[in-house]
Amino acid sequence: MGIFGRVKEIASADMHSMLDRFEDPISMAKQYIRLIEEQIDKAREALTGQLAAEQQYDLLVLQTKEIVNKRFRQAELAVDRGEDGIAELALQDKLHHQKLLQTYEEQRDLIRKQAAALNEEIVRLADIHQELQSKLFFLLSRAHAARALEESASAFPSFETDKITRGFSRMEERVWRMEAGAHAYRQTSVQSQDELNRLDQHDEVRAELEKLKASRGK
Repeated sequence: MGIFGRVKEIASADMHSMLDRFEDPISMAKQYIRLIEEQIDKAREALTGQLAAEQQYDLLVLQTKEIVNKRFRQAELAVDRGEDGIAELALQDKLHHQKLLQTYEEQRDLIRKQAAALNEEIVRLADIHQELQSKLFFLLSRAHAARALEESASAFPSFETDKITRGFSRMEERVWRMEAGAHAYRQTSVQSQDELNRLDQHDEVRAELEKLKASRGK
C-alpha cells in the first residue's frame, strides 16, 4: 500500500471515529478544541519560520546596501583617477545589487505581511479556543447534571418515589398514633393518680376530724 493509500485509510478511520462519537456532544466538543489547538500549533510554527526568514532578509538587505554603497564609492574613486573601465565595473555591480536589494526588500515586506496575518490568525484562534473551553465547561456541567438526573430517574422511577412517599406517610401516621396513645395513657395515669391522691387526702382529713371530735368530747 502506497503512502497516499495509507493516508486515505487513516483519514477514513478518523472520519468513522468522529461519526461514531457524533451522538456524544462532549467528545465532539473536545474534538473541535483539539482541531483548534492543532491549527494554533501550525500557525505558530509557520510564524516562527516567517520571523526567522524575516531576520535573514534583514541581514541580506543590510549586506546588499553595504555592497551598493561600497561599489558607488569605488566608482567615484575610479572616476577621480580616470579609470573609467573600473568605474563601469563598479557601477555595473552596484546596479546589480540595487536590483537585488529591491527584490530582498519586497520579499521581506511580503514576509512581514504574512507574519502579521499569521499573528492575527493565532489571536483569532486563541479567542475561539478560549470560547470553546468555556462552552466545554458549561457542557460538562450540563452533562453531569443530566447524567445525575438520568441515574436518579432510573434508580427511583416516579412510581417508586410515590411508593416511598406513601411509605413515609404511613410511618408518620403510625408514629402519630403511637404518640396519641402514649399521651392518652399518660393522661389516664395522671387522672388515676390524682383520684388516689384525693382519696388518701380524704382519709387523712376524716382521721383528723375524728381526733378533733375526741379531744372536744364529742
